[in-house]
Formats: sequence, structure tokens, C-alpha cells
Amino acid sequence: MSKQSKLLLISMFLGTLIAITSIIENNNDYTALPDNVIAMVNDVIIEREKLDIALNLIGSDKRDGYTDKDQKLALERIIEEELLVQYAYKSGFLSTDDNIRKTVVRSVVDTIVEQTISIMPENDVLLDFYKSHQEIFTISEQVRIVILNVNGLDEATKIKKIWEETNNETVILNTIDNIRKSKIPNGYIPIFTLPRLIGPKLAMTIGVLELNEISLPVETSSGYSLAILIDRKAKQTPSYNDVKEAVLQEYRRRSRDELLLTLLDELKQKADIKKNVNID
Repeated sequence: MSKQSKLLLISMFLGTLIAITSIIENNNDYTALPDNVIAMVNDVIIEREKLDIALNLIGSDKRDGYTDKDQKLALERIIEEELLVQYAYKSGFLSTDDNIRKTVVRSVVDTIVEQTISIMPENDVLLDFYKSHQEIFTISEQVRIVILNVNGLDEATKIKKIWEETNNETVILNTIDNIRKSKIPNGYIPIFTLPRLIGPKLAMTIGVLELNEISLPVETSSGYSLAILIDRKAKQTPSYNDVKEAVLQEYRRRSRDELLLTLLDELKQKADIKKNVNID
């Protein structure tokens, strides 16, 4: 082989080697991965589903759908997002930024909520839950009442007398000067809310009144008040079929709480937690 032929062969070999090297360098970010994995960032797997969601959003905004360029850009944005998340962990942002910590906690809780929303127990399981927790779905005793307020005891005594003779609220309002009617709901009121609504003293008197009976005057900070019991509904426990949807929601709520408590228990068992002995 002539010297010129050897030089030509060597130059061809070097050209081929340079071309191969260029191809390798241009593709050194790519490797064989399972079809459901689009990338790995520092050993963190990014599944194809995440890219599909991004591409669907891009395609919905474009008349002709997404392009190859859109796909590459979307993948780069996903990788960059993962890099920033990892950077945040390594840089201690979760330890120093309360807003980030709260967002992460909310995301964990929201994920657990989504898991429980999908829970659809068998009807027998839900029925047993209803039977075991009937007190939750029981409607408490409810009352319809009128509260009348005056400044002095004499006016309060007159109110009581007029009601016992007439059972007519209008007559009382037209007869007694400076009388005031408390602004409370016109409909039925759960009896357990009465202390907060009208005060504990009046609430106690309503508990012992008969229908259409008026209470004794009760002294208050602004004068005297009297309560009239218009109607009373006894405590009721609705049937399972009537509250089935409420039973399902309560079942899911308790399942969510149990999942969260289980997760926290597992994390506490695995964690190295030290508490200051000087804290009571």
C-alpha cells in the first residue's frame, strides 16, 4: 500500500471516529429507559404521565396540536422543575420557609383526601358504620321560641299575665311600652345552640317549659327577659336510606383521618426524634 493510500485510510478512520464521537456527545443526555419513564434526574424517576399531561395542555391551546419541539421543551421544563425541587431540598428551603413547608403539608393532606374520595365501601360496610355511629346522624331536639325583653320587672310580670290569658303575642307587643323582641331564627333551633344564642339562664328555662308556656322573668344585664315555647321537635334518628350520602361522607372523613394518623405514626417510628426534657 502506498504512502498516499495509508494517509487516505487514516484520514477516513479519523473522520469516522470524529463523527461517532459527535453523535455520542450530542446524545449523552439520552439513555434506554422503560416506556413509562421519560427521564431520570439524580435517580428520581419522572413518569411519562407527567409529560402527557403537559402535552395535553399544550395541544388544547393549539389548533394543530403539539409539535416535536413542544415535546422537547415540555420535557426540559419538567426536568428543570425537578432540579429546582431537589435544589430546594438540599438548600434547606423547607426548613426555613414556612410558606413552602405549609404548601408541602397541604399537598400531602390533599393527596390523602383524594385517596379517600375514591373509597366506595360495600353497602354492608356502610350500613354497619351507620349502626355503630347513629349518634352522629341523629337530629337533636329542636324548638321554636319567642324571647321578649323589657327594662323593668313590672313590665315583665304584665307580659307573663297577658300571655297566660290570651296566648297572643300581638296583644303583648301592642300593650307593653318599650318591649323588645329578640332577633332569633323564626324556624326550629337545635336546643344545644340555645345557651350561645340567648344565654344559659333563658336556655335552662326553655328546657322545662310546656308547649305555649311562658317562662318566669329572667334578669339580664339590660333588664328582664321572658321565653315562650311555641313548638318542640323531639330528637330524631333518620333511617339509613335517608342519610346514606351523609354516612358515606362521614365514612370517608374518618378514613382520611385514619390514613393520616397511620402515616404520621409510621414516620414517627422511623424518625429519630428528640424532645427537650425542659419543655412541659
